Amino acid sequence: MLRFTIFFCIFILLVVGVVYFVFHSGFFKANEIAVFGSIRDREIKEALIGDLLKTSKTRSLLGSENLLFWPPKEVKKIPSSLFWLSNLNIERNWQEKKIIINVTERKPWLLWCLAASGNCYWVDEGGIVFSSAPEAEGFIIPKVFEQGDRREFSFGQPLYENSQMTENVLEIIKQTKNSSFLVSGFFIENPSLKELIAQTSGLKLYFSLRFLFQNLDKIFTDLAGRLDLKKLEYIDFRVENRIYYK
Repeated sequence: MLRFTIFFCIFILLVVGVVYFVFHSGFFKANEIAVFGSIRDREIKEALIGDLLKTSKTRSLLGSENLLFWPPKEVKKIPSSLFWLSNLNIERNWQEKKIIINVTERKPWLLWCLAASGNCYWVDEGGIVFSSAPEAEGFIIPKVFEQGDRREFSFGQPLYENSQMTENVLEIIKQTKNSSFLVSGFFIENPSLKELIAQTSGLKLYFSLRFLFQNLDKIFTDLAGRLDLKKLEYIDFRVENRIYYK
């Protein structure tokens, strides 16, 4: 009985010692929590801390300044409130006692304006809407003007619930902008038809968003070599495997 009491006391002392060492000794205290890739560091830290606190009650005891609070492998996705980020990675530097948060912000690749509300939005290269935007002029960033009833986008969400439609519209815009056609803007006149119109300096290009022509860039080059584009009113790609022009 005496031996058991001694072992039990030793065990309790060890547990108390470990708890004190982890929670109160300062050995695991981070000297710095650094964010690289964005100046919105406070917003990023607060969102990550909030998400991590939801996954474990122990973290509330550790505190966000404890290195053990930040398990890199448990941050598997970007918090929904940080929809303007495309990538996030957390590292623990044990030697320097630092938490390093590397992020990549989404970059404007496309301007999408909704006629029903007059609101415009920035869209990144992956088709994710991430910010409100002014209606910009010029040809550097492609612009889409959508008629219809849609009044707003949800930040952090793709242009369409149908991922294939989002992929198609992005690829059509990308290849058209990289072609010899000087595009002044893209238009969706009737959303229910799922069609996209590219207005160039001389003619219109009609596309269906239901499918994507293969090797569209090569088709553009071939048409420019065979046809006198200045005399055409439009080129129609809305029928799969068929091209019409007038």
